[in-house]
Amino acid sequence: MATLHKYQLGQRVRLVHTTRFRATADGPYEITRQLPLEDSGFRYRVKSSNEQYERVVGEDELERAS
Repeated sequence: MATLHKYQLGQRVRLVHTTRFRATADGPYEITRQLPLEDSGFRYRVKSSNEQYERVVGEDELERAS
């Protein structure tokens, strides 16, 4: 059985606030790329309209934006 990404391209998400994400932009991020499955799970490239660059985050570090 194939394992699927939880989040889809273009979907709006929020970063789960941990010590790793202390200096992040407020507000939602958009999924810009789904990365391949790794030992730690799926990873994504995400972009905030309030930042000039993309971030790479794990699936467990995201939640759906409301």
